[in-house]
Amino acid sequence: MTRFLKLPFQLFWKLLKALQTLLFGLIALGLFLALIAAPFFDNASQMPDDGALVLNPSGVLVEEKTAVDPLNFLADDGGPSEVLLQDLVVALEQARDDPRITTLVLNLDDFGGGLMPHLEIVADGIRDFRASGKKVIAASNGYSQSSLLLAAEADEILMNPEYAALPEGFSAYRTYFSSLLQRFDVTVNVFKVGRYKSAVEPYFRDSMSDEDKQARLAYLNAWWDTYTQRFETARGLPAGSLNQDIGNLQDRLDAASGNLGQLALDVGLVDRLMSNRERSEYLVSVIGADEEDEQRYRGIGFKDYLALNPTEAEAAEHKIAVITAVGGIVDGYADAGSIGSQTLLERIQQARDDDAVKAIVLRVDSGGGSKSASEIIRQELAHAQAAGIPVIASMGSVAASGGYWISATADRIFAHQNTITGSIGIFGVIPTFEKILNKYGVFSDGVATTPLAGAASIDRGIQPIYADLIQRIIQSGYDQFLAVVAEGRNMTPEAVNEIAQGRVWTGTKALEIGLVDEIGGLDEAVQAAAELAGITDYAIWRVEPEASRRQQIIEALTAEIRTLAPAVNRDPITQYWRAMQSEVSTLARFNDPQKAYVICETCPSPLAR
Repeated sequence: MTRFLKLPFQLFWKLLKALQTLLFGLIALGLFLALIAAPFFDNASQMPDDGALVLNPSGVLVEEKTAVDPLNFLADDGGPSEVLLQDLVVALEQARDDPRITTLVLNLDDFGGGLMPHLEIVADGIRDFRASGKKVIAASNGYSQSSLLLAAEADEILMNPEYAALPEGFSAYRTYFSSLLQRFDVTVNVFKVGRYKSAVEPYFRDSMSDEDKQARLAYLNAWWDTYTQRFETARGLPAGSLNQDIGNLQDRLDAASGNLGQLALDVGLVDRLMSNRERSEYLVSVIGADEEDEQRYRGIGFKDYLALNPTEAEAAEHKIAVITAVGGIVDGYADAGSIGSQTLLERIQQARDDDAVKAIVLRVDSGGGSKSASEIIRQELAHAQAAGIPVIASMGSVAASGGYWISATADRIFAHQNTITGSIGIFGVIPTFEKILNKYGVFSDGVATTPLAGAASIDRGIQPIYADLIQRIIQSGYDQFLAVVAEGRNMTPEAVNEIAQGRVWTGTKALEIGLVDEIGGLDEAVQAAAELAGITDYAIWRVEPEASRRQQIIEALTAEIRTLAPAVNRDPITQYWRAMQSEVSTLARFNDPQKAYVICETCPSPLAR
């Protein structure tokens, strides 16, 4: 009987798999035909002799792009729109010294923003380009808060009068489910250590705790102070003027007759208001007309520029391996955009087994995840150190909780001044549904040979003996976290506990309390690695996993579709839905074998913006 009951589901599943295979085959065929036809169409961008580099990023700034399944890619309007931070940095550096590039044009209409440390890195690159004596023009319809920080480094900012450029400040809000879960009789069993460990608050509270507010405001205020100082300095505005304009926004807007474009001009956020045609004509007059279209200025997008000017691998006897660790930390294997313990372990081993590698730089941009996976990664880095290979941790926008765990015992730790780090705490969460099942007449009963057997079940709840066991595991995990940090930072566990408790710190504050060694970026980390290794002549090797043929096809396909498809401007409802999906997907990725997690929920995510 069971066999016949399963039969329809088995047939349905086989049908779905067949349809997926067919669809993927058709997509691959279409891509193959497109690649064959490409040589017959001359649509490739040409490198101008005297023209502009157009910095036109589409999506949010990330250190590593998220891997996308082709079916999800097509079903979700193209998946997450992301732009690699490294691509912008390299394009700016090359164009700065390229005699063929005379101007930098910032077209930021499709820019999705990024976290403060990443924005500062790009802004510094624009500033260096301008310092070389070349002109920088920001030419967009309007400016978000993130794009305005980049535009501030330009010689002039052009904007359409029908758009706006209005910084609002930083905020952090969460969605809380406690009352909803209670209404549906869902029991959420929470185990945690750390006064500031707020990851599980949405499941037992309906509002943000005072500790969470304190922790979030600490870094948000630091970010806003940096933002206003950088913007006012770049624009030559009096200190404090941005906050004054926001505080008197109604009066300023009334003076501008309710026009946000005029307001931006009046308070010095932009330099000129121009229609799209006027802006095009102006850019042509400054840069020069395109040979094929006199209505357009001579320029090349940064992606085409990088494609036509690839960086060649340096020839050197020694190498410094740079390994990127981006996303949530999970047990086992994971695609790009997440950190699988086994995936990263193999990349570390790959670097360690190469005799030419004299040092490893771990570039971390992660708010943590599985406690066991974090420790497995740290152990492998320790094995490299034991083999005489120095390990340097370079923190991106976020390197907290599990992200700090994997960095803690590095020989040196570098952080940006506004990196979010720390969050030394741990938790576990197990939802059970015995109340709602019992309410509707569903019960579970049986026998067990020991008190522990069957003590935890989603339909029976968690017995006290099992709850006590989990809490002991969580406490042990916290003590282990303290011990790891104490060993790496040459502190006592008691001293670490004073600055732990799940609290987050900015990079500047982390330097003061001893969690990091130096304020600096990836370049400074690489230089420190070379010094520790005692080498001066070296090549930088970015250790990447070898992509399978299927992955290569998917990457080529999605890249081609993204190039052809217009940028998607998501409405607020869609953005909220994606944030909710992010919360659910985070729960779905919880796969720690001990049900213990080191996650910084206080830390911001650019994809949730």
